[in-house]
Amino acid sequence: MAASAILENEIETNLPKFENHLMCNPNDKLYPCALNDLETEVLKTEMVRKGFLAWYRNPGHASQDSLGITYLLDNEYSILRPDFIFFSKLKDGSLAIDIVDPHGHHLSDSLPKLKGLATYAETHGSSYRRIEAISKIDEKIRVLDLTEKKVRDAIKVAESAKALYEGDIAQDYLV
Repeated sequence: MAASAILENEIETNLPKFENHLMCNPNDKLYPCALNDLETEVLKTEMVRKGFLAWYRNPGHASQDSLGITYLLDNEYSILRPDFIFFSKLKDGSLAIDIVDPHGHHLSDSLPKLKGLATYAETHGSSYRRIEAISKIDEKIRVLDLTEKKVRDAIKVAESAKALYEGDIAQDYLV
């Protein structure tokens, strides 16, 4: 099976290809990647931001090239691997790095992962321009900006990921 295809119901299907990935094919400058609808929408939004340079699809498995962030689930540590890392050039010529994770709110591990990401942002936030968690609520894409202390504090005491995205601590996700 080709690296740019997936096996679906025993039928090989070509993956969509996207520009500007850090590990794109040197010939056509495209990167094959299976993304869900929310991930695709986030990628398209990020690619039109001012100064956008490139993106990286963080592997969902343990490897040397994967960013893993610990979180606590049922008194055991697990690893969150945020979906995207984006790179942009700022006005002064320096590089900005953003973590953007369209994980959602509906999964059973959503709140523990948000808490782990908040702890990571508190410790390592100064290395990034943005650390954002994203979910779709009633056809609106909402974002939690984990570089903000008030957002991290709300996550620490929250009982529901959905309530965080529905509340005033979240904002609409826009360019």
